[in-house]
Amino acid sequence: MKLLALDTSTTYLSLALSHGDDMLVFHECVEQKHAERTLPEVSRLLSEAGCSLSSLDGIVFGQGPGSFTGLRIACGIAQGLAYSANLPVIAIPTLDNLAHQAGEGQVLVCFDARMQQVYSALYRTGPAWERLSAISVASPEEIALPAGTTLLAGDGFDSYPQLLAQSRDQLTLSPHARPHAAAYLELAASGRYPAVHPRDTELLYVRNKVALTSAEQQQARQR
Repeated sequence: MKLLALDTSTTYLSLALSHGDDMLVFHECVEQKHAERTLPEVSRLLSEAGCSLSSLDGIVFGQGPGSFTGLRIACGIAQGLAYSANLPVIAIPTLDNLAHQAGEGQVLVCFDARMQQVYSALYRTGPAWERLSAISVASPEEIALPAGTTLLAGDGFDSYPQLLAQSRDQLTLSPHARPHAAAYLELAASGRYPAVHPRDTELLYVRNKVALTSAEQQQARQR
């Protein structure tokens, strides 16, 4: 299948375009410039591949959780591109992406949610791929190590050194700390995620609160 994947859930802009047996990738830290950089880089990838948007089979994007603004940018661009070329959209959770990149085993993913919290979920990866728990949000102190876990993934472990501090030396920490568009293409090829009309695309926020109050920020600094 010919697919375009995009993720703007972190400070990175991650794009991947599959055409035939080839894949073109753009994966770079752009800070807060996703809105300005995404469409020009998409156009460049399409030009390099020698294909048009309308020749694709669909648009894949990271639906969250992650940066609230970043998620809305990705969703809006995915919907806009899909509407303009009459294509379906495939939305994939960011934590599924991180688990996929970690390798085969039982993977605990912890993704920095800011505000002294992490998004987390437990996975079984490999041939019998399964998300073993709901994607949730909690403070690092509330995260327990599930029995049977062999792999850790996500930037939550870098952002919060106290996260599973007593157990981390026994486990393998994946070097892939953030979602990558190439992994979205591999996940989309699995058939686990439905291709829907752009109007039916949904974001996965998990947490509805965007920022801490001043009192909460002061309390966090005192910890």
